[in-house]
Amino acid sequence: MPKDRKRYAPKDIYFDGKMNIIWKDGSHTIYDYWELRTSCPCADCVDEWTGEKTLDDATVPKDIMPVQSAYIGNYAIEILWSDDHDSGIFTFENLRDTFPHEEKPVH
Repeated sequence: MPKDRKRYAPKDIYFDGKMNIIWKDGSHTIYDYWELRTSCPCADCVDEWTGEKTLDDATVPKDIMPVQSAYIGNYAIEILWSDDHDSGIFTFENLRDTFPHEEKPVH
């Protein structure tokens, strides 16, 4: 069954102390920087073979912030964090369905 393209397509992404995504279907999700950084799916943070998390959350500063971000094609965002970590690619599908987030009511 094909995926709902609007569900996984961002209309706008902005950072205001948290990462906000307004999706093309009108939904608005909000991500805490520290929770997002400690959920990084890259090979530096998660064992590629076992899928076990290897990142020690205690090593991530509580005041972590994104320094820069870039779209990866039409499917993901890459974030350079204030701790110089930049190898995580956050797919829009995982951001919407898997990563911890708040859902802001649609008006």
